[in-house]
Amino acid sequence: MQSPFVAFPLAPVELHQQLQQFNARQEVQWFGFVGALQAPATAVVTLGNVGAGVLGGGGMSALNGGVIAAGFDAAFVLAGLAQYEAKVVVTLELSVQFLSLAKVDKPLAFVAGVVRSSRRFSFVRGVLAPEGDLSSPAFATASGMVAPSR
Repeated sequence: MQSPFVAFPLAPVELHQQLQQFNARQEVQWFGFVGALQAPATAVVTLGNVGAGVLGGGGMSALNGGVIAAGFDAAFVLAGLAQYEAKVVVTLELSVQFLSLAKVDKPLAFVAGVVRSSRRFSFVRGVLAPEGDLSSPAFATASGMVAPSR
């Protein structure tokens, strides 16, 4: 099956540098996100630590909606970093569709990629699903736009 995402144009060395820079970002570490790039075209962000601060209210063992939006934002930025040589990629637009409670009884992953790209911006899409199991129903989907900062 062919990937629905645009392949990374950067060389492996550049991809590694972009990934290291992403994982070193303060906001990425604050949320406990961990980024990975899977050739040829997929950005994956997981939660390294699921603490009480990322869970929703009401005693639910599910991710807070704001954390879900932040996870998609992070995954989209990582996908953008794999498209551009820029050190900073910004989110221009983010739309999240919440489909069901994102229960944390199993590891979760934000899986994203660029679906269309130009020199100035890229369109991105992603899903939040159980880690390593994209055949399971998604907890949320998202779309957006990212751009290299000039």
